Amino acid sequence: MSRTCLRCGAPLHGRIDQKFCSDDCRTDYHNEQRRLREKELREVNRILSGNWRILSENLRNGRARISVPELASQNFNFQIYTATQRRFPGRRTYWCYNCAYTVSRSGIVRISETACRNNLYL
Repeated sequence: MSRTCLRCGAPLHGRIDQKFCSDDCRTDYHNEQRRLREKELREVNRILSGNWRILSENLRNGRARISVPELASQNFNFQIYTATQRRFPGRRTYWCYNCAYTVSRSGIVRISETACRNNLYL
């Protein structure tokens, strides 16, 4: 069985645990892996930033309570958040950076004023 470089596919000669044919291929391979990981992180951070902006703007406009469909219509992504905390049985508080919100069984999102109002960006 012949071994090949993970980056360019060239045949490998030498050490049995060798993975790359040259330092350039090794560097290029690891740089590409890092770029792929960072791309995923940038996408999650883009979503989180958008969620944070939506929560902050609603609170700034005096809307500490908003329905789930209305928040979703503003492109809020309920699947992505930075932390969650269980308050009562069946009740969770979700965090998007420093903004906290809870979702009631009736579909009302309550944005925590103290968490978001202490924000320097508002």
